Amino acid sequence: MKMMPRNTFTRFGLLIGMIALLSACKTTGPIFGGKIKPLTTEEIRTSAQEREIMFETFSGRAKVDLSAPGLSNSFIASIDMRKDSLIGISLRVLGVEGARVRITPDSIEILDRLNQQYIPRDYSFLRDSFNLNLGFQELQALIVGNPFLYDSATLTRQESEEYYILIASKDVYKNTLTLSPDFDLLRMFIVDLYANRNLTLQYGGYEKIDGRHFALNRNILLNAKENLEAEIEFSDIEFDKPFEFSFSINPKYTRMD
Repeated sequence: MKMMPRNTFTRFGLLIGMIALLSACKTTGPIFGGKIKPLTTEEIRTSAQEREIMFETFSGRAKVDLSAPGLSNSFIASIDMRKDSLIGISLRVLGVEGARVRITPDSIEILDRLNQQYIPRDYSFLRDSFNLNLGFQELQALIVGNPFLYDSATLTRQESEEYYILIASKDVYKNTLTLSPDFDLLRMFIVDLYANRNLTLQYGGYEKIDGRHFALNRNILLNAKENLEAEIEFSDIEFDKPFEFSFSINPKYTRMD
């Protein structure tokens, strides 16, 4: 298995850690004569939002198998999140921490342990590195497995006999959401119509954790500036429990502005 260069691991690992994400989902729920119950666009939207995971804090571990052209790697991402304020990530390979990341609504900070670097960035980092236009709210939603529909998006529905399909369009972006008959999120397909790039996220292995339906298995397919695929398996999930996340900058680290 060809290992990633250190700086590549840090950048790809950061993305995957932030987007904590295919396994087949068992379809359950109200099916009528082989078809789902017909609903309006607004009824689908309301039901999907009612299914969203509500939380104040989130903690979990994720085993990540990452592949890109000519490269492959596996690592563990430990994620701690405080709603609307903090996402903290530790990335480990063979038990050794390779990077630590602190994300707030205003900034992204990376401690690259492998190269002994401190890397402060704003959200243009995601756009420049991966051609992804994501902010804190979208990252937060993707980690816990909530759909996002964009503020003031135009919503339409697509006909299907097995799933509810809701399409949210805003500016050059279109997000097609596939929901099970009981409104678990199965898939999001996000397209940038201007730049011709897309991100596919698939969700499965749902279990009830602390009263919440959580997808333990995720798959990411990124077709953008640098194509990649990741298989993710979550464990040790906790909601609304206190946690500590330290982010101390070693004075010997080189600051990379």
